[in-house]
Amino acid sequence: MRGRNLRPGFGLAYFCTVRHIREYTEDWANGFREIARILYAILPRGCRVHHVGSTSVPGMPAKDIIDIDIEYPQDSMREVIERLSEAGYDHRGNRGVPMREAFAPRDGTHMAPLSTHHLYACESGSSPLRDHLAFRDYLLAHPERACWLAAEKRRADSVSPTRTAYIDAKAAAYEEVLAEAVSWWRLGCRRG
Repeated sequence: MRGRNLRPGFGLAYFCTVRHIREYTEDWANGFREIARILYAILPRGCRVHHVGSTSVPGMPAKDIIDIDIEYPQDSMREVIERLSEAGYDHRGNRGVPMREAFAPRDGTHMAPLSTHHLYACESGSSPLRDHLAFRDYLLAHPERACWLAAEKRRADSVSPTRTAYIDAKAAAYEEVLAEAVSWWRLGCRRG
């Protein structure tokens, strides 16, 4: 970088690093609790709300988007869609993942200013729900694997010029941990 004055203390790496993730923050747990409180008030009886994904694992760096799964009883998807629509969410279909429906807060509703989040609805016992819960619970039960995945995510982030490149760069590490998590889950080693 001849001719450019480097910022003291940062060196060349400062100019080559694009951050697509951030370090863990309690804001994610607090944001989830706020959203879950609202969801429980509007969802049909028997639904459960789960904080999933990297933002649910203390110490794990992640994109600044809270992932939330609504677990609903068999044959209640239509009512879940209706209740979420009335509360200010748009139904986005399964977005290419069978047995999982996606929702987004509608602009101008009381849901829009909440913490940035991805909201999914999955039937109890479905494989997308199992994968999300297994991933979270496995990392919580295996801090050494969580630490390894966190390092892989930081590495992927440091070499990725775009968010898509970051997602691609971390994919193999994520798939490795997910496979371990699902095997562990099938053995009955889940959180209560």
